[in-house]
Amino acid sequence: MAEGLKFWQDEEKTWDFYYKEGLSYLKTCKSISVNKKKFDNEFIYNLAVLAGERLVLGLLLSYDYIPSATSLSGMIQEGKEFYEYDDSILEGARFVNKFQFFCSLEVVPLKVPNDEEILKLVGYMETIQAFTDKNLNKKLV
Repeated sequence: MAEGLKFWQDEEKTWDFYYKEGLSYLKTCKSISVNKKKFDNEFIYNLAVLAGERLVLGLLLSYDYIPSATSLSGMIQEGKEFYEYDDSILEGARFVNKFQFFCSLEVVPLKVPNDEEILKLVGYMETIQAFTDKNLNKKLV
């Protein structure tokens, strides 16, 4: 492999690109979850999940580790050799998953979270942010 070549697909984007993208998505989620104008709960749910996934992807890439899992809980668990976590972090991921069925043979529509569940979901993503901030292997540029 050529010197300096990155292991993930897009050589232009380093771990902090994904991490900062997750921070930006989460900031937007926090804002629109309490002041909804044009956005519904389905949109906020999808943006919040994307924020969490980007934060954890950035975390794993900060260790030069490429996850094989694509779910939030799967990626968190893959990094256990780099950091410790308790079951509460995975309980939150299970809460996230209760609204959408992955890899189902049946097409099951998204169960849209209500306003209270949206606030809980965004709060969990803030927990993910604190967890990833604590465990980053490199400093943000």
